[in-house]
Amino acid sequence: MKRLVCFIAALTLALVGGLPLVSNAQVLKKITFLTNYVYNGRHAPFFVGLEKGFFKEAGFDIDIKPATGSGFVITAIDGGQADYGMADISSVVQGVAKGAKVKAFMVYTDITTNGLAALSPYPTAQSVVGKKIAAGQTDSVRVILPIIFDLQGLDALKIDWQAADPSVYISLLMNDRVDLYTASSDSDVPALRKIAEPQGKTVYFSSFAEWGYDIFGYVLLGAADALAKDPGEAGRFAEATKKAVEYSIANPDEAAQIMVKHNPTMDIELVKTQWSGTIQSIQTPYVAKNGYGVAIKDRIERSIALTQKALKLDGQVKPDDLYLTLE
Repeated sequence: MKRLVCFIAALTLALVGGLPLVSNAQVLKKITFLTNYVYNGRHAPFFVGLEKGFFKEAGFDIDIKPATGSGFVITAIDGGQADYGMADISSVVQGVAKGAKVKAFMVYTDITTNGLAALSPYPTAQSVVGKKIAAGQTDSVRVILPIIFDLQGLDALKIDWQAADPSVYISLLMNDRVDLYTASSDSDVPALRKIAEPQGKTVYFSSFAEWGYDIFGYVLLGAADALAKDPGEAGRFAEATKKAVEYSIANPDEAAQIMVKHNPTMDIELVKTQWSGTIQSIQTPYVAKNGYGVAIKDRIERSIALTQKALKLDGQVKPDDLYLTLE
């Protein structure tokens, strides 16, 4: 009887005085994250972060969705259709210059993995002049290649873009309907080799990094207003991503297994190859010196300057317009 009285007294105090009966469960914020492209090994860390609870620990209930290019990601975030995403830095510069209210806050890959895939060698930018290049309308390569042409004194108007959906790039190339298509060394090239080599065809990759494009690769971005209102949230997201990337680098086989677990139609060996390629774009001398995810001012300024000059963009994009430096 004495125990019952004590319990009732405690219950009354809790109800009247507002004392907690149990510890409050963490309330997670639902967020949508867009990858820059259809899923490939480059995106494995985000599923690792989901699987291992890194995003949950940071306060997020994350929904990872694929996209069709950096331009799509920028438009979606600017339009409030997603919270965060990843995009090529030059596309973000272009978007901001044209009025998109987005801002980067973390470097995902230090150097670009973008280039052009073909069944014949194209060793220089000059060699692709007049050649048919398949590229989606929102593909970041539509921004990058004109920058390279400008750097080398070539006329970007002579790029023969062939509008196409990424799902048909390989078919167009294999059937000689295009000469090249926009590709990444860490995603598209391994997939193309898997199809072309059994048919006795050799795959060639023209790397933009080797053609003089030496600014950042992919960055994480969000809506500018949201980042200004709560930069701490972006900081937590960046830290969770960093933890997931570091875990995936240390455990590449497990990272691939997790990716395939969440996306059963993917080939695990292909995912391993793709993620291995992405690691090379992350583990660079710059990252060894400055740390992973960090953007120093001169490289931000270079990213802006090259993009604005090549694309003849109106308006002056400042580093603070493009990139939020987290404390």
